[in-house]
Amino acid sequence: MSFKKSSWKISSFLLVLFLLTEPEFIAFAVLLDGIGLEFFVLLLEVQAIAVFGYYFQNWFKPAAKPVYKFIQKFDPHFFVPTKSVIAQYPIMFIHAIPGVVISSIGLSFVTF
Repeated sequence: MSFKKSSWKISSFLLVLFLLTEPEFIAFAVLLDGIGLEFFVLLLEVQAIAVFGYYFQNWFKPAAKPVYKFIQKFDPHFFVPTKSVIAQYPIMFIHAIPGVVISSIGLSFVTF
């Protein structure tokens, strides 16, 4: 018997044993069997994106706004372009990295 076949048998046995010892998870197992594992994972991903979006809008964005304003004071070429601008002109993405434009202009005057 190969290791692959025996590992599936062992994992199936452990799953059945777990469901017998914890009967409240039988309904969850039937749900997974009914909707499919891929759809269940998709539902988890959608929920994670929704939670991440909430925390991004309410926690990260307000905390990052003073840093954004501080960088804008010292680097006049710094701005975050919109998605449509990046789609039309991909090179504009370098403006979203602080100091890159000024350092590239400075390096153009340096002779090696």
